[in-house]
Amino acid sequence: MKKNNLKYLLLIVLFIVLTISLLGADSGIIVDRKAEWKYSDIGEIKEDWKSFDYNDSNWKIGKSPLGYGDDYSETDPKLPIGTVVGFGEAENKYMTTYFRKIVEIENPESVKDLEIFVHVDDGAIVYINGVELFRRGIDSKDVNYMTTAKFKPKEESFKLSGNWFKKGKNIIAAEVHQDSLNSSDLWFELGIKNQNFNEDKKIESTPVIKTKIEEPKTEKVSKITVTFTGDTKFAKGFTWYTSQNYKKSDLEIIEKTGTIVDFSKALKFRGYTTISENSKDEYLHKAEAIGLKEGTTYFFRVGDSSKNFWSETGSFKTAMKKAKFTFIDVADTQAKSEEEAILSSKTLKKAVETVSDAAFIVHNGDIVDTGINELQWDWLLNHSAETLMNTTIAPVAGNHEEDKEAFSEHFNLKEEAGTDTKTGVYYSFDYGNAHFIMLNTNEDSKEFNNFSNEQIQWMKEDAKKARKNGSKWIIVTIHKGPYTTSNHATDADIMGENGVRTKIVPILNEIGADLVFQGHDHIYARSKVIKDGKAVKTAEVTEVLNGISIKYKVNPAGTIYLIPSTAGPKVYYKNKKIDSSYYELFDVAEENHAAKYGADPTDGSRPVRSQIQNFEAITVDGEKLTVISYEIDKDKNNGMPYVIDSFGIIKK
Repeated sequence: MKKNNLKYLLLIVLFIVLTISLLGADSGIIVDRKAEWKYSDIGEIKEDWKSFDYNDSNWKIGKSPLGYGDDYSETDPKLPIGTVVGFGEAENKYMTTYFRKIVEIENPESVKDLEIFVHVDDGAIVYINGVELFRRGIDSKDVNYMTTAKFKPKEESFKLSGNWFKKGKNIIAAEVHQDSLNSSDLWFELGIKNQNFNEDKKIESTPVIKTKIEEPKTEKVSKITVTFTGDTKFAKGFTWYTSQNYKKSDLEIIEKTGTIVDFSKALKFRGYTTISENSKDEYLHKAEAIGLKEGTTYFFRVGDSSKNFWSETGSFKTAMKKAKFTFIDVADTQAKSEEEAILSSKTLKKAVETVSDAAFIVHNGDIVDTGINELQWDWLLNHSAETLMNTTIAPVAGNHEEDKEAFSEHFNLKEEAGTDTKTGVYYSFDYGNAHFIMLNTNEDSKEFNNFSNEQIQWMKEDAKKARKNGSKWIIVTIHKGPYTTSNHATDADIMGENGVRTKIVPILNEIGADLVFQGHDHIYARSKVIKDGKAVKTAEVTEVLNGISIKYKVNPAGTIYLIPSTAGPKVYYKNKKIDSSYYELFDVAEENHAAKYGADPTDGSRPVRSQIQNFEAITVDGEKLTVISYEIDKDKNNGMPYVIDSFGIIKK
């Protein structure tokens, strides 16, 4: 009996070995996504590095994915970087990094139809035996070492047909280009597979039956956000997620009359349900409450009434016509880990505790680090649930939320009819005597970097309508702003021929924007009053508010631009490449306050992460607008917020 058992065991082992061998031999994989590559990360190469005969003996060798700046893939949170490549000087990084790999093809006639996967940041051209196979993010015909790139989707799977290979050894080469010399990250991951390999040769292994009994998970309503969807005095929008066990989208609202919440007499609203684009096992729910009372506080809950499945109770307050109000402004809560997301959630909590009368929060974009990574939304929104369920958020999309409805899925917003919401949403709302214009800088057109022509036309018409309706203030929120003081101030899409500073600033002047909130550049800065690209002398008066001395610009003939730094972990140094005269446009343009703590150990081009966060408190009271800027330093003031700047505007 023992001999028979041994015989069977040997047969099973032999079967497994054969299975693995055949799968490896006949998988059709030409380049595995985790393959080793030779690479050069020391700057420009002037020789023909794409040819087979090029001597790459002194190149380094590393496993894919290769890059720097990201510990994990932006599109696959479970995939760690394989090899960290060099980037040169922190403020003057290599524009191009080079990669080479030899593959051997026995029968090139059978390798004509290729399945290709590429994940590249910022852009690349790939060659086989010196002939271009494909490119992504690089439009220029005359490509050189300094050519910039921008492949917005970051990754793509596609098919190509042609006679690419020869019998024997072939060289695959790639050049990965950055969008600027201070780009924050690089990623190169390539997979090539032969579509025509014989599938019949594959031997399927016997599936393993799991015997472990999983403990049932307690299901909850998650990722709840409350937004403006119409008239802020009478309506609210709601978004939330559930498992696919709960299909109905029910919203119940009851006016607050005391501390006891009784939903038996609630207003009931039915929303709609879809499957999330970036979280296929979840239902995405949205609903809108309308017909509410002005200036009234309500309790709410969301869920599936048919199964008595409800969220915790939240609250919100509707606006009042022309009344004084206060709001909070933050930017760039983006986090690479759950620990960092908890830090961002604590910033939001401290902000609403400090500014206890805030009616809502404006977010200037880059809410998460990778918009299509749903886990990061789980981290931030769920750890911030107590805060976000008791306020309203008015966000704009950052470049980290520019893909696959990543932004629009998480917020119920009234986008302009007919607009494409894949990259974000542009919209507006009135609150008190102020009109808020919320822009999407993830669009592009021939005339405008980061904007479509349709959005520009909408902005002009929207502002004109707001003035006609009596709005005293025009407040604009834009992720990629024109007047910041760190790395991105010298980006081509900001200062170039069609850049935001070149093309959008005149339009902001034209529409009469009073104050512009910006993100993207992870540093605190405040401009002077700017018109036509120049600082405008403006009369000032000083007042004291709660012990804080505030200088008010009186009847400014231009716009003030403010970037509140970051409410999350990532910060940047002040830009040292730009002409020093640029800083004459600013009232505040200091080095990042985190710089004194030294460089980040994982990226010397930036100050240490997670040390300092910032937020703004803005009060609009008739003809007066007041801004108080707060900072949180974990090693100062017991980690509690303190004031670092203040200013205001008076319009008589």
